[in-house]
Amino acid sequence: MTGVFKFKDHVDNPQQTPISAGVKRMIAGGMLFATPFMAAAVQGTLDGGGGTAIGGAHVHGSAGLTGMDLMITQFIGNIAAPAIILLEAFAYIGAIALLIVGIIRLTKTAQEGPRGPAGLGTLMTFIASGALFSFSDMAGIFSNSLFGTSTVATFSSISTTVITAADAAQVEPVIDSVMVFVMIVGLIAFVRGLFVLKSFADGNTQTSLAQALTFLIGGTMAINLGQLINFLEKTVGVTGLTFS
Repeated sequence: MTGVFKFKDHVDNPQQTPISAGVKRMIAGGMLFATPFMAAAVQGTLDGGGGTAIGGAHVHGSAGLTGMDLMITQFIGNIAAPAIILLEAFAYIGAIALLIVGIIRLTKTAQEGPRGPAGLGTLMTFIASGALFSFSDMAGIFSNSLFGTSTVATFSSISTTVITAADAAQVEPVIDSVMVFVMIVGLIAFVRGLFVLKSFADGNTQTSLAQALTFLIGGTMAINLGQLINFLEKTVGVTGLTFS
């Protein structure tokens, strides 16, 4: 509707209202009408529709555990799946919000700077939106880049040269629970890194590119901490604890 009125204003006073003002609003309106198509477009631009989602975590059972060990494993086991679903829902809602913000910014003028139609902030808004739409795939892509796999390693195996098999059976499920908790923290950090990257592109002086990369790369390491520990142990020649 504002696009139609801008066309009228252009006819009445071409010097004050350029025709581009109406064109930009009509294009943005069309994009908003086609929001599902735009969501698929920004998502497919980043992962090509064929990304490998992060996943594959598995842990020991809690049978035979008592006391604090049992409480820890049951607590993490109860909150892990709901927490991940909640985080994925937040990422999807955030992606829709950023997509709408990006489309609306196309109606602005160049005087808006990074937040203008061709500004870096607007471009990064669309990129962050696409990354959040394909949140699991993006986490898998980052993990694949760092560790060569998108499979999360949370299943611990302690060598019997370190402790007895009976003690290992008590300790391993607790270690698995800690790894799952760190994975959830890493997923939260990864999402935050995307928002920080968008904020930096907008020109926010409170954020930096290094901060965004710290959240993204550090979050990926936390997501797949098991693989990181495996790499470090191979580097120093230690085999007492491995993850798969």
